[in-house]
Amino acid sequence: MYEVTIDPERCKKDGLCAMICPDAVIQQDEKVTIPKISNEHMERCIACGQCMAICPQAAISHSEFPATTIQAIPFEQMPTSEQVLALLKTRRSIRTFRDKPLTKETIETIIDGARFAPSGHNSQSTEFLVVRDRALLNKVSAMVIEYLKFEIKRFANPIFRTVALVADRELAESGLREIPGFKRMIQMFESGDDPILNGAPVLLAFHARRTVGFGDVNAQLALQNASLVAHALGIGHFYTGWVLSPCRAPMARKWNRCIPSLLGIPPDNNLYGALALGYPIPKFKNMIERKPPQISWV
Repeated sequence: MYEVTIDPERCKKDGLCAMICPDAVIQQDEKVTIPKISNEHMERCIACGQCMAICPQAAISHSEFPATTIQAIPFEQMPTSEQVLALLKTRRSIRTFRDKPLTKETIETIIDGARFAPSGHNSQSTEFLVVRDRALLNKVSAMVIEYLKFEIKRFANPIFRTVALVADRELAESGLREIPGFKRMIQMFESGDDPILNGAPVLLAFHARRTVGFGDVNAQLALQNASLVAHALGIGHFYTGWVLSPCRAPMARKWNRCIPSLLGIPPDNNLYGALALGYPIPKFKNMIERKPPQISWV
């Protein structure tokens, strides 16, 4: 259990900490009084840091957050909404990379942004794995190609095809439509190209314990943060859906752990996302409009 205290000498009795505490650990019985720590609710504390972040007088102490972990917000550095939208609208998937390694510091900066993504119940469940070894990256691509061959083979089996269509017709028909694309990718790979990682020098994997609630959502939020930081740094990247495909293959349990095991991800963890990273060769000059949003107002 965490320990939270309020310094009565510093507290200005504004009640902000009680107002924003998500689990009523801090309560203010009456306005303009010093808030109290609820012993009854203390076990609910998820160490989200909201109370520390909101208090303008630094009157709150939390055992999870030493003084060195708290910094004033540099409001003068906050981007405008126009700048944020420009970052979002100019981010594009990059699949051609220079033959130049990313520095460890650059990768750590990307991960630093990723770790500040929100997470369910403040679990901060996402773990990161950085793959820079070219031989291992090549093995990842080769394993995905073998998985595509497996899908082609099993969909060619009339018994499997019938069972799959009965179990989930929409999913099975979607898989069947992918077969020609799988064959093209296999041909590309066997001709010396890499349609899986496209020669990226780094693969950044996002994984978490499978028992964590919303662990998959948390990882995707972290991945999006990483994507935007990478873009701001001028680092090209793309979401490697093909690397995830064997992990999510239905009725193919033997394949679900192949990529995680190859990468060295713990057996109790699931792989939830991955980014291929590298210095881009092209530099886009234009922003392309997207479809209008589909909005329902209630």
